Amino acid sequence: MKYRSFALLSLIVAVVFLSGCIYDDDHYQTTPVGYQYIFEETFDNDTRGWAFDDPIDSAYALVQNGEYKFVDYSKAGGVHIPVVATGANVDKNFLVQSRLESNYAMALIFGAAPGVYGYSFYIDDAGYFAVYNEGGSNQSFKTLIDWTESNAIKSGGYNDVAIEQKGNRWYFYINNTEVATISAQYLSGNRFGFMVLAGTTCYADDLIVKW
Repeated sequence: MKYRSFALLSLIVAVVFLSGCIYDDDHYQTTPVGYQYIFEETFDNDTRGWAFDDPIDSAYALVQNGEYKFVDYSKAGGVHIPVVATGANVDKNFLVQSRLESNYAMALIFGAAPGVYGYSFYIDDAGYFAVYNEGGSNQSFKTLIDWTESNAIKSGGYNDVAIEQKGNRWYFYINNTEVATISAQYLSGNRFGFMVLAGTTCYADDLIVKW
């Protein structure tokens, strides 16, 4: 079981950015929905302001060589949640995808807003995943799916992760394999990004949102 301890007064890192273009994708759909818009971050540069440095909490992040590097060396872990506003309509069907690699546990964050940390889809280096409501500045986190082993997770290197909102359900994928589904929850905003547990060095090499 993972143990989570977050400093509630740590700074949430967020940058507002809107993006969209016409795009169709039905890769994860049994009945295609025909997504019309796409937000894409390839980490070729840091024009959206992903980088931060928190020497007090031994955490930092930077963009380099087409990857996002996110490090948290703290013992307890702080609420460092780099997210950007994507312009996605989270009240309707959407798909968010990324590729993650870490030496411990890293999450794809979705549905965040100012003061609201959103929801996390964690995978770790031991072959487990979990889903949390991360709460916010005045609300603690809540477990939605406790740490669960999955053979879909590859040991070492990148893993493809995705979350799909289809109708009133969320579907969670690892390396194109559906590993869980739950009832969809209310999303406060359209900011997406990343989160880690304390003691993690991790990388992401893209972030794609389609709606």
